[in-house]
Amino acid sequence: MTGSSEALFYLVDKDGNRRVPIKIRRRGGDFGYAIHPPGKGNDASSARYTEDERELVEAVVLHGRGVRTRAVGGPHDGQVNTVVLGKRAAPGYWLCPTRAAWIGGASRRPVNEAVGE
Repeated sequence: MTGSSEALFYLVDKDGNRRVPIKIRRRGGDFGYAIHPPGKGNDASSARYTEDERELVEAVVLHGRGVRTRAVGGPHDGQVNTVVLGKRAAPGYWLCPTRAAWIGGASRRPVNEAVGE
């Protein structure tokens, strides 16, 4: 497994830059994508850690959870923080078309769905 979901899934910020979910290790030893409940922001103790990419995508897209990401490109390149889909920082997302079944019925659709990427 890789340390990020960039080849499969990432959030897109308001300027079109990628906010890529990354795997991290919590001080207590948990490792994986840090999935945060609503309102908990960067609170590592409240996060659930998973290496399952489907669980990551469903939590963020279908259940409104935040995820720890690294900015790729733009003025915040390299910045690490928790981002929630649909909020000001990340109004959209990209999902590998072969994983479209993971978000069946989601009201918010991937930015690449309309262009057939």
